[in-house]
Amino acid sequence: MDALTHILDTLRLSSSVYCRSELGSPWGLHFAPRPCAVFHVLHRGNGYVQLAGDDELLPLGEGDVLLLPGGDEHILCETPNAPLFRNLELDQWGTCALMRWSDQPTAIVLCGTFAIERRDLLPLLQQMPRIVHIPHREAGAFTSVLVLMAAEAEAARPGKEAVLRRLADILFIQIIQRWVELQGVERCGWLGALHDPLIGKALGLIHSQPQQPWTVAALARAVACSRSAFAARFAALTGEGPIAYLTRWRMQLAARLLADHPHARVSEIAEQVGYHSEAAFSKAFKRVMGVAPRKYRQ
Repeated sequence: MDALTHILDTLRLSSSVYCRSELGSPWGLHFAPRPCAVFHVLHRGNGYVQLAGDDELLPLGEGDVLLLPGGDEHILCETPNAPLFRNLELDQWGTCALMRWSDQPTAIVLCGTFAIERRDLLPLLQQMPRIVHIPHREAGAFTSVLVLMAAEAEAARPGKEAVLRRLADILFIQIIQRWVELQGVERCGWLGALHDPLIGKALGLIHSQPQQPWTVAALARAVACSRSAFAARFAALTGEGPIAYLTRWRMQLAARLLADHPHARVSEIAEQVGYHSEAAFSKAFKRVMGVAPRKYRQ
C-alpha cells in the first residue's frame, strides 16, 4: 500500500456531494468559508471564480474542476457583474440536493466537500495553493469519473448518495495526482515526493512498516540509493529529514490508536509504532504532539 493511501486511511477522508445546481443567466453564487476543502465541477456553461480578498477573476470553461483546499470564501459567476446569491452554505439543503434555479439553465454546477479528520497532523492540503483549477482539457484520467458523477447526480435512485460519496473520494485523489503531474514533482513539496520513484518508495515503507527500526542508511539501502544522496533528496522534497518524518508519522499513528483503543496500554501502542521503551515513546509523543500520551487520550 502506498503512502497516500495509508495517510487517507489514517486521517479518514470524508467526501460529501451537497448539490447539483441548474442555473439560468445571469447567475452568481457566493459561498461562505468552510472548515474543509471544497470542490466544484462546472458540468455545463462558462463563468468565473474569484477568491475573497482577491481582485482576479479566473475564467472557467465547461468541464473544469476547482478545488479550494482551505475552503476559502469565494464566488462563482457567469459574468463579472452578475447578481449573487450570497452566503450560501454547501450543506444548507442537505446532501445530494437537486437545485433548479431556472427552467432554462445555461449552467450546471456540482458542489461538494472533502474533509480530513485532524488535518493539522499532516500538511496534505496546506501545501497546495488557495485554489486549484484543472481545465477539462487537462483532466486526463478523471474525465470518466466526472461523467459518472454528472449522471448519478441527475438520477433519482436508491443508493445515489453512497455512489456520489465514493466517486468524490476517487475525484479527490485524482485531483491531487493530476495537480502534481501538471505542476511537476519538484514544485509540489510532500505531495510531489509521493510521485518520486525513490522517495515515494521510501515513504511507502515508512507508512506501511512504521514499527521497523528504520535508520537513514536502512531506508537508503531499501531504495537502492547512497545514504547521502537519499537524505539530501528526501529533505529537498519533503522539507524535513527521514528520521524526523518517520517520528512524526509514528506519533500520528499513535494518536489515532490512543483515540480508537481507549483500553490499550500505552506500552502496547508504543510497540505498534516502533518503540520498545514506553519512556522513549512518551518523550517523543510529547515533543511532537505537545502533550503526554495519557493526557492526549483524556
